[in-house]
Amino acid sequence: MTALLPEGHERLGVVVPWSERLFQYTVKDPARPAVGRLTVDGTAYEIGGPDAWATLDHGRGRWPYSIAWNWGAGSGTVDGRTVGLQVGGRWTDGTGSTENAIVVDGRLTKVGDELRWDYAPGGWMRPWRVSGGPVDLIFEPEHVRRSVTRLGVLASRTHQCFGRWRGRVGEQSVDGLFGWAEDVHQRW
Repeated sequence: MTALLPEGHERLGVVVPWSERLFQYTVKDPARPAVGRLTVDGTAYEIGGPDAWATLDHGRGRWPYSIAWNWGAGSGTVDGRTVGLQVGGRWTDGTGSTENAIVVDGRLTKVGDELRWDYAPGGWMRPWRVSGGPVDLIFEPEHVRRSVTRLGVLASRTHQCFGRWRGRVGEQSVDGLFGWAEDVHQRW
């Protein structure tokens, strides 16, 4: 699979400073056209076209031992424009940094507001609401992926829901974007 990088496509880079020793630098990059091949049980599927999107997330840093976060993203075409949504929270709260943005036709607009995530832990298939500042979104899950690992002092719990976004970031509609919203807690 290849996540293409259209000319002029902008990405969000953020440093999250927890302390003088602990930090994370992350780059969030939604709305990248995806092309390639996926093989499942010997059957190959060609990936590409107007509904094939990738979101890249890459970073470096030193994390706290225990941390929780929400992350959501979506990509697609809305009213003839290519739109990428990037929203997050909890892990950045109180640091002065946020990882929230919208990309429209390759042009990124940063959202500096901390967002409120309203959802029902345990009721993962119910709608999620993400709001704050210019952000007013509803996420409607279609599928949930659950992953839990418990190895004593090391543990990981992820509930990642896939589905469709609707609502607005400022004047930009995100109605119909396919993507995900997740609730994660890590001890590492």
